Amino acid sequence: MWINKFVFLLPVVCIAVFSTAQTVPPQPIGPVPSQDPSDCLSSLETIPDCIPAIFRSIINGQIGSIGYSCCHAFLGITTECATHVFVFAPFFPPTLRDHCSRQH
Repeated sequence: MWINKFVFLLPVVCIAVFSTAQTVPPQPIGPVPSQDPSDCLSSLETIPDCIPAIFRSIINGQIGSIGYSCCHAFLGITTECATHVFVFAPFFPPTLRDHCSRQH
């Protein structure tokens, strides 16, 4: 007798569950930068020797050689863009941002 009730209730429950289910919009995979990486580097490209100085400081581990104007340009880019551009050195953008904010 309970099998008859089970066989009857199982389709009813399935119909109720699937008819009220809502679809979830697809989420982007990974961070989506608000700026195009080439756009955020454009402010650094206007300062002579800025990008090479930044990459030298990543390689050497010394950020003291980055000048005021380069720091000012770096502070102008968004955190998301800096994280996206320097994906190979994720701890560098916050360190450089901290160093540059002390120069102001």
